[in-house]
Amino acid sequence: MKMMKDKLERFVRDNREDFDVFEPRADLWKDLEKGLGHKERPLWQRPLGSGFSTSRRMVWQIAASIALIVGLGGFWYFNHQYGVTEQPDVVAFNPTYARTVQQYTRLIEDKRGELKTVTENDPALYQQFASDFDRLEKTYQSLKQELPKTPNQEILIQAMVENLKTQIDLLNQQLMIIQRIKQQSNEKNKIPV
Repeated sequence: MKMMKDKLERFVRDNREDFDVFEPRADLWKDLEKGLGHKERPLWQRPLGSGFSTSRRMVWQIAASIALIVGLGGFWYFNHQYGVTEQPDVVAFNPTYARTVQQYTRLIEDKRGELKTVTENDPALYQQFASDFDRLEKTYQSLKQELPKTPNQEILIQAMVENLKTQIDLLNQQLMIIQRIKQQSNEKNKIPV
C-alpha cells in the first residue's frame, strides 16, 4: 500500500508540468449551464411583463390583500363584540360574560369622564367621589386576580359583573348629587336680595 502511494506521488511530481498544461476553456461554464438547463425563477424574482407570471403574481397579491383585510376585520369584530384586548381574562374563561363586562367597563369609563368634567370646579368633591369609587375598583381588581385560581369561575365572573353594576350605580348617584348641588346654587343665584 505504501509502495503504491509512493509511486503515485512520484508520478505526479515527475509529470506536474504536463498536468498544469490542461486548463479549462473560458466558455466551459456557459456550456455546462446550457446542458443543465435553467431553473425557473421564484415568483418574486421574475421580471414584470412576462405574460402569465405577471397575472399570476397579481392574483396572489390580491388574494393576500383580501386575506389581510378579512383577518383584520375579523379581529376588529371579535374585539368589538367580546372585548378580547380589553378583558382577555374574562374572554378566556367565559366569552358569554365578556361582552357584558366590556359594556359595563366602557360605561364606567364614560361616566368617570363625565364626573371629572362636571367636578372640575370642586376638586375636593371629586377626590371624595374618587375615593369611594376606588374602593369598588380595588375589589374588582382583586376578584379579577382570583379568577384564574378559583375552581368555580362562573360565580366569580358574576361577582365581577355585580361589582361593575355597583360602580355604575355609584357613579350615577354621584352625578345626581352634583346636579342637585348645581340646581341649588342656581336657585340661590336667582333669588333677588
